Amino acid sequence: MIDKITLLINISLFPFQNLRFLGQHDILDALDCNEEEGELGIEFRQKAQRDLLIKIQHETLRKARPKSMDEINLLMKKFYPMLCNDDEALLAGFLSPAYKYSISIEKKLYLHYFEILGEFGDSLLSYRDGDVVFKYWKNDVTNEKQWKFIDFMENYKGQDKVHFFHAISRFIPLDMIIMLHFIKNGLHDPIQLHEFYQHVNLADAALDDILRRGVSENHIHASAAFNFSILWQALMNGRFEPRYLKEFQPNHLAASIDVESYILTARLLRLVMALYLKDQVYNKHPDAHHTESDVGEHLSLLVWLREHFLEEDPETLDLLLNLLKDRECKLPESEEVKRAIDRVRLALTVIEEPEPSDFIFSIFSNHRGVKTYGENIFLHLVILYKHLIQQSSSQNENFEQFFRAFFVYVSIKNEFYQQVTQPTVMHGLDFFRGYFDRATDGIVKNGDYYKTMLRTLFQDRYLKKVELRISIKDDLHTNKQILLEILKSYREVIQEDYGVLDDPQVEFPLLGIVYHLIKRPDNSNKDLWLYDEEREHTLKNALHFGDLQEQYIKQVQHLQELRKVVPMATNFIVGLDAASLENNTPVQVFAPVFEEARDSKYDALRIVDPEGNILPRQSLFFTFHAGEDFRHLITGLRRIDEVVRFCKLHAGDRIGHGIALGVDISEWVRNNPLVILPRGEYLDNLLWIWGVYSNTPKLQMETLVYLERTIDRFAAELFSEVVSVGDLRIPVLYHVYERRFKRLTKEVIDLQQSKDKMEDPQEYFLKMKLQDKLFVAYHQEATLRKMEEPIYVTSNEIEQIMMKDMQDYLIHKIAASGIIIEVNPSSNEAIGEINSVFGNQLFKLQSAGNPELSNVLVNVNSDDPMVFNTNVSNELVLMYYGMLQQGMGREAALDWIEKLRKAGMDTSFIRGARSRKQYLHVLNITITALETYASSI
Repeated sequence: MIDKITLLINISLFPFQNLRFLGQHDILDALDCNEEEGELGIEFRQKAQRDLLIKIQHETLRKARPKSMDEINLLMKKFYPMLCNDDEALLAGFLSPAYKYSISIEKKLYLHYFEILGEFGDSLLSYRDGDVVFKYWKNDVTNEKQWKFIDFMENYKGQDKVHFFHAISRFIPLDMIIMLHFIKNGLHDPIQLHEFYQHVNLADAALDDILRRGVSENHIHASAAFNFSILWQALMNGRFEPRYLKEFQPNHLAASIDVESYILTARLLRLVMALYLKDQVYNKHPDAHHTESDVGEHLSLLVWLREHFLEEDPETLDLLLNLLKDRECKLPESEEVKRAIDRVRLALTVIEEPEPSDFIFSIFSNHRGVKTYGENIFLHLVILYKHLIQQSSSQNENFEQFFRAFFVYVSIKNEFYQQVTQPTVMHGLDFFRGYFDRATDGIVKNGDYYKTMLRTLFQDRYLKKVELRISIKDDLHTNKQILLEILKSYREVIQEDYGVLDDPQVEFPLLGIVYHLIKRPDNSNKDLWLYDEEREHTLKNALHFGDLQEQYIKQVQHLQELRKVVPMATNFIVGLDAASLENNTPVQVFAPVFEEARDSKYDALRIVDPEGNILPRQSLFFTFHAGEDFRHLITGLRRIDEVVRFCKLHAGDRIGHGIALGVDISEWVRNNPLVILPRGEYLDNLLWIWGVYSNTPKLQMETLVYLERTIDRFAAELFSEVVSVGDLRIPVLYHVYERRFKRLTKEVIDLQQSKDKMEDPQEYFLKMKLQDKLFVAYHQEATLRKMEEPIYVTSNEIEQIMMKDMQDYLIHKIAASGIIIEVNPSSNEAIGEINSVFGNQLFKLQSAGNPELSNVLVNVNSDDPMVFNTNVSNELVLMYYGMLQQGMGREAALDWIEKLRKAGMDTSFIRGARSRKQYLHVLNITITALETYASSI
């Protein structure tokens, strides 16, 4: 189903989904005889049709998995019959009997696009209680409404429609579809956009009642807590770092690498179109919505441009005319566009200080009272203009010229959207990181950064608690300053948007900060004996991950020092995490770091606020990204167990993602019959399994024999030059595996002290313990290179038995421990070993048909809203529809969602039962304490 949906979306939106068809010249050629008559004109057009189809096929194969070329051709005939052959074009009114190009062809084409988008809107959108909501019910074909393009929706069940909505919302922004739906249903006054931003509520009415009780977002990275609309607004208003577009690295799906050029072109077109609408269309009745009679005759876009720029600014005029008249639609140079933008703004707009968040509100100042994005206002006015003039034959030229510019703009916007919103074309965190960087680097970190971020999050009106994850900096002052900026921004937002000064008991979201350590790689150029404890820099070339481990420990010490010197900050610093690329840094590096963070010397039972009130001190909770991105399923499971065991997670602590716990083993093996991974990683997997089996009576003899023989073989390959193969006993190897989770500097100091006690160093090496020799080997270049060498591992029958045993063991262990799994449905689908948002690991960890697993604690989150275009409420809704898809009754599904919603609230690291008034008091004195501390630096 997913593949079919992806294919359909690609075909139906191909003319404006990216820059490959910019300017529509390929499409217009397939409808045009290029001024030629008779056979020559027919031949030209038919060749253009063939060339277009080949281009569409190539484009489709880059992003979708069609069953055959025939499937592409049939979908083209469904959505764009006039592009398939002359007979279809004639029937659709795109060709005259004389095959003469008509001036209305281009207008017909744009109306055709709008009709497709309009049907998508009709099938997917509705309204409830002032919200835009997902139309989850089935779309029936009636005598009043015959679907021309999306009659496939008649066969879709509610869950299939969820798949479709989820897929299309990851493909293009839905704002234009939503505005089309508004105008089509008579919502012509922009006041209808008040408090609408971009959120479409997926919940049905019964589920909506449950979500209104409040949800908690417990896994969200602050830098990605925005959405695409915020990023686009920043780009369209020039509020981005100059390096951002110059250094933008497009992915393999990009139609153009000229990112700076096309973004600036979109910015110029948006400005020109908005000014044109203000001057020519909405100049008579600026305070009311319009009717067709209000518009009347007006200049076409190109005539208007000539009137304004021919004498005063011919350079800008030439740039715009070349862009809009040339069918090839070649993008101008960036510097040219920058100058044109400056000249247009200087000539036609009033520069304000301070400027509003979007210049659209400067141009249409009468709509400033509408709380929405400027882009929504712009699109609403554009679609209303389309509605007002589309029936007027006298306005054909106006329509074609304006919407030629508009679809260039839309194509650029959709291209960029697909560069910052991650599709599901490839799994893995390393692939995801590119999307994350593309999306988050474009937001200027100025004084409004955190306010914008928080306001974006708080658009989810059900949100009651939110934990923001930010990285720990290397010095105490910087950590303190960032925390102060966040809390002050938070206070401003709840004062301005929730009115807490007027009503201290009003409901507003509570805030907590979880600091995360960033996982980083290390090289293999190591020699443990180079380490000198009196020269700290020698760590880099002596201990594998030793230098990084000490950096992490120092960062944790800075964090704990902040909690100590500003005790009130403990009310908002609620957790510690380790995040980023899982394959970068082994869990063993973090075990001493988390041990340092847990040290009771940093904690206390009570704090005293500046007014002398005695308050309880909130403890630090712990979470860890694990089992999210793995080469081998056993690797993912091992890392989860290592975090629980060696980082000493307790009840109330959490595992981020934990995808490996819910992967269907049979399906994983079918997809991964042969796995490539580093030799050392595979040996660690085998030793971990051996350690688990050694403490359980459930072990088949053939599994034990296979496991021990495989360990012996790999250990010999790695360590035969270090110790005698006959001495490589598995208990010793396992002891060294456990030892690697201790603080490296302490272990090497103990070794050196033993060495120093010997008069002859060579004598020490001769008498060195076997386990010490093996430990040293993990910090020697020769062995490390062998460990990093990729090998192939087959998923044979015994390997599958071990996978199942380890997964079952770990699920029961986590269920018994009270550790919570942070489930992120959209993120897990895009990154991990899950092929559908409904295939989430939640359904394995908590199953209505398996009460034995029902006590695994989970909370549902969104992870990175900007990259995955979601929020925590809609993630819960996706799980709800997943339950229905599995055959669960609606009442049982609602009960389960209520359980998940409450679990999210209860397992949040934001603790305490203070009233909102008390909470505000604590916030104010915490800010004061941080400011006071700052003055002493």
